[in-house]
Amino acid sequence: MKTFFLAGDAYSTRFFDLSLEEEELSLMPWIEAARYHVARFALQMRDDGLSGLGISSGDALLISDFSLEPIIGRPVLVRQEGQYLVRIASEVNPVECVFACTDHHPPLILPSENIRIVGVVSGIIREPAIHSSAQP
Repeated sequence: MKTFFLAGDAYSTRFFDLSLEEEELSLMPWIEAARYHVARFALQMRDDGLSGLGISSGDALLISDFSLEPIIGRPVLVRQEGQYLVRIASEVNPVECVFACTDHHPPLILPSENIRIVGVVSGIIREPAIHSSAQP
């Protein structure tokens, strides 16, 4: 088994705060996943905005570096002005980016210069067991 630090809660319906400093990540609780998973950290989904992809509230999202993964049509971690959001990357171009949910929320259109895609969901762990920050 592999361990991944659980960096915080994730939402697709609203922006949230998140600290991704390596020193702080090492103090976070952690989850276990199969060895084949590759990720920098995990987030715990707290809404059902991506339920059409089989992602439910309570599931852990494994987040990988987006530069290693294709992003169009996949859930991504987006940063805008210091806050974060997990949505599906529908269209990404130099002018604007369109991010969608799978429920009734309208697509979010953001100017490209105001956002940064910081990761892509590379795996989902259903209802993970969360362990304290002291690793075994």
